Amino acid sequence: MIPPNIYIEGYTLPDVWAKAVKEVMKNGIILSTEYGPKSKDVCSTMVIKYPFEQPMLHPQFPTKEQHLREYVKQFEREYDWEKQGFTYTYVDRFIHYPVSDPYEGYTYMDQFVQMRLDLIQKPVSRRTQIVTWVPAIDQTNDEPPCLQRIWMRKLTDTTCEMHCDWRSRDLFSAWNSNYIAILDMIKREILIPANLKLVKLVDFVDSLHIYEADFEEAAKVMPAVVNPMLMR
Repeated sequence: MIPPNIYIEGYTLPDVWAKAVKEVMKNGIILSTEYGPKSKDVCSTMVIKYPFEQPMLHPQFPTKEQHLREYVKQFEREYDWEKQGFTYTYVDRFIHYPVSDPYEGYTYMDQFVQMRLDLIQKPVSRRTQIVTWVPAIDQTNDEPPCLQRIWMRKLTDTTCEMHCDWRSRDLFSAWNSNYIAILDMIKREILIPANLKLVKLVDFVDSLHIYEADFEEAAKVMPAVVNPMLMR
């Protein structure tokens, strides 16, 4: 059995999440995982046309509003992730990415600063990206980052698109809350300072999956309600 490639296009985060859950439950193949439980697995490309459109959370997504507010804090610069027992956060990787210097040893790069400068100063560049993976750390890390890369491109003076690459993605229990937190981070770090509006979000996942413990609830997910005005 070979994991299928799926393509999903939708209007909002809840719309695409619900469509993806249905597709993975229907066509995903069952594979073993490093953690023990099995999962239904696909390789996926998903396009969200209106990523900031409210509501951003599907009513059947397991993480509710109260817990989501706490989760979003993990994507802020001020979050004390070491105090909470984490070995890293995405934000820490983005703002303290280790760079080898032949004279100084390891120094750290704030990738958000460079991304903002690139979007402002190089309006036609296809090289604007930030990464999380540090090979010297993550090849042997027990919990390496799932999100690998965020790529952005300016489309007009005031609009841009964003692509996210993931090695692994828990669709049912993480996808929707991940994006609410990531979009909040990108809005604060990139969009507002660069005076840009995000008009397209593309999500690429090597292994998009639903764990067997979630099969029953995932099978009950209903399509999201989409504002008819968005469909014009």
